[in-house]
Amino acid sequence: MRNNKIQQDLIQIKSTARNYGNLIGLIFLPNNPFYFEDQLFYLKKLCGMTILDRNLSVLKKNGIKFIFILSNDLKNLNHTFEFNKLKFKDVIITKSVRELKEYATQEKLINLDLDYAIILDGGVLIDNRIVSSLLSHEEIIYTKGDNIHSNYNNENQWKILTGKIKLEHFDNIFQDNINSFENFFNSLSLNKAIYHSSDEIATYQPDMRRNLPLYINLFRNKEDFKSAKKLLVKRTQKGTLDLVAWYFNRYFENLFVYLFAESKITANHITYFVNCLGYITVFLFLTQNWWIGLILMIFINIFDGVDGKLARLKNKESLVGHIEHSFDQLYEQAIYVGIGLGSYFIINQFYVIIILIVMLLADSFNRHCSMQYKEVMKITLADSSRFDQLFRRFDGRRNIYTLHILIFGILGHFEYIVFSICIHAIITSIIYSIQAIKHMKKSDSLKEF
Repeated sequence: MRNNKIQQDLIQIKSTARNYGNLIGLIFLPNNPFYFEDQLFYLKKLCGMTILDRNLSVLKKNGIKFIFILSNDLKNLNHTFEFNKLKFKDVIITKSVRELKEYATQEKLINLDLDYAIILDGGVLIDNRIVSSLLSHEEIIYTKGDNIHSNYNNENQWKILTGKIKLEHFDNIFQDNINSFENFFNSLSLNKAIYHSSDEIATYQPDMRRNLPLYINLFRNKEDFKSAKKLLVKRTQKGTLDLVAWYFNRYFENLFVYLFAESKITANHITYFVNCLGYITVFLFLTQNWWIGLILMIFINIFDGVDGKLARLKNKESLVGHIEHSFDQLYEQAIYVGIGLGSYFIINQFYVIIILIVMLLADSFNRHCSMQYKEVMKITLADSSRFDQLFRRFDGRRNIYTLHILIFGILGHFEYIVFSICIHAIITSIIYSIQAIKHMKKSDSLKEF
């Protein structure tokens, strides 16, 4: 009965496998896994996704859609897969490498002379960048380096993390019932030259604006789930932040992300909520309810960082998600208009409108200058030099502008906020443009040689 099921699944994905070229994925699940709350630990959700889901996602993100899962516990897996057939439509469950060969070669899904396999240990969480780096090599095995973050640092310092192996090297183990990650690599006879340390993989991530150490998280008990959750939440944090974001916002952001991690609340829900708060804040500033507007603006600043973190945590990042920045800018500019018009209604002089327009132009220029620089240079302007990193702490942006509102509120002169923000935005424009031009000219001169 089980053989018929595998046969049907293989036929169903036969055409799909050919579309993805000569690369397949192998996930070895632990032979003696522990149970967590009456579930196999790799089927237990961690921040909205099971450990198995996360490993499948790592392979799929790297263009590997044809995946074999090797496990002794077929009953639990098949039951899970039956309820998630659409999600796992390109996944085949089998007991051993020998069985894998029998079914896959019978349907001509793999070519032992040409195809490659990426092998993962299904009992751990592994950094996506480690798997991504395999794709640029013909054949390679990564071992645990000194700088990788691990919750078991004192064990197995030479532990194999993952590998990309040509299938023709499987010949000597296809005859055996190899069904574990460790036994698989121990059974291979490979050139030692293909073994590389994970320390060779670059750790700087432009989108995160910081060096983010690689990680591998093992699961041996319930405490490992708690440490993994804390690790995943911590790794959603971007670097090079302004003073308000770093010393105030991020603590509340991480708290809410941790609380929402296992809930059905998504990044989109947070985005909708923040946009609603944004336009309510505009109305409050227009009607000169400055203190209530300030409180809502603080909430906006905090929750604006939650949606991106929650998307990264739950592995729900998407191309569409990047358009969220455009909607952010829309309500943000509307807030500045509310501040400017609120000041105008108090002072009742036309020059306040001129100041507001200049402030909006300067702020828009800052945003575009920063985005254009990152697109061309593949690094954020804030990370291009030590000076840029320091200036990023104080540059003109919503978090810092919130301090302007607070200070003038304490002084009892809300009407002057638009003037101070305008000056701050102009200074930021001058610094951004000078620094961007300087770095780009330097890059151009290096290309000439």
